[in-house]
Amino acid sequence: MDINILIAALPSVNSWIDGYIAKHANSKVRLSDAGFSRLPGYFSSQLLESSYYVLVPRIESPPLSDLGLGALSFFEGGNYGGITYKDTFFATSRNESLHFHEMIHIIQWNELGPEKFLLAYGVGLVRFGYRNSPLEQIAYSMQAQFDARQQLEDVESIVRKHCREVIQTIG
Repeated sequence: MDINILIAALPSVNSWIDGYIAKHANSKVRLSDAGFSRLPGYFSSQLLESSYYVLVPRIESPPLSDLGLGALSFFEGGNYGGITYKDTFFATSRNESLHFHEMIHIIQWNELGPEKFLLAYGVGLVRFGYRNSPLEQIAYSMQAQFDARQQLEDVESIVRKHCREVIQTIG
């Protein structure tokens, strides 16, 4: 996939995301109000206060093929339990492990900003596939540690550092 095609499509993808978040604005729940017992032990109260989730019956992704990103069309049909857009993630259940995973993505969006996040995520999908893309890899790795009840020190700093390393590798 030509990275310039991805870059050209970023404003349209970002616009779709903004519309999707706006469409669900009345259903957003602040993570600090979600009642999960373990998340506050891993994320700052400031991050939990500024992050949201929406329960949906089905996860929607941007119409990537329609936006000229045919190389990413495989992502459109995925059967995902959650997806993160900026400060909000959409989930099909109130599973604390899934919410932990999506919080990693919120940190990534926050650290990289929309354009760099979408670029890093798209390039990672094309180069490595979904599960091995760098932004997913760290989310799954940390989620496994969370599930094993391992202590994770300063999750936010670790994820932010990883984001800076990922963005350097894609130029």
